[in-house]
Amino acid sequence: PQTMVLGVLFVGSVYVLYKLFVRWHINPDIKLAVGILPWIFLAALARVFEDAGIYPDTPFTVTPGILIVFLLIVIPVAYFAKWFEDKKKIPMWKTLFVTGFIPMVGHLVFYRLTNPIGVAIVFVAFGVAIGLLGLAKKFVKITSLTFWAIGAHLFDASATSVSIQYYDYYEQHVLPGFLISLTSNPWIMFPLKLLVILPIIFVIVRYSESK
Repeated sequence: PQTMVLGVLFVGSVYVLYKLFVRWHINPDIKLAVGILPWIFLAALARVFEDAGIYPDTPFTVTPGILIVFLLIVIPVAYFAKWFEDKKKIPMWKTLFVTGFIPMVGHLVFYRLTNPIGVAIVFVAFGVAIGLLGLAKKFVKITSLTFWAIGAHLFDASATSVSIQYYDYYEQHVLPGFLISLTSNPWIMFPLKLLVILPIIFVIVRYSESK
């Protein structure tokens, strides 16, 4: 029940963010994606810090709760960045990038790489996945923004699959955990990600083009 409630809150938060971006006339382009990138890394680092016991284990320090927290942080920052762009002519994406980059580096100071082999395996798996996506791009119309949106989820699938396959980790989310247990194959995360993400991206792109 807690997962369902947090999931509903997350979807609602994304919808509110979308409406605000429309109201503030913010264009979701590749530059905006770059501006938000440090915030994404910061959320991931904060999640890792919860696993390490540095941050407390609460519904809002694990997914999807932690994503809700960061959305609530990014919304006022985005408003300030847009205001700064209108008044000072400094591109919004630069303000977003800097305000996210500083706390991200603050977290990285305390980060230690203890398993370089595992990291290497993750990047090999991700390289194969992104390479196959690149081949698909030759036959299917995929914009650069869409390509990297899918790529981000493929990277997550790579990290999850490798962590479960070779190390002592398990999937915390209900549906992926059930399917991994059912098939005894963590690599099912790749088709599962595509099955969920591709329709969502398709709807977003079609809806955006119709606006």
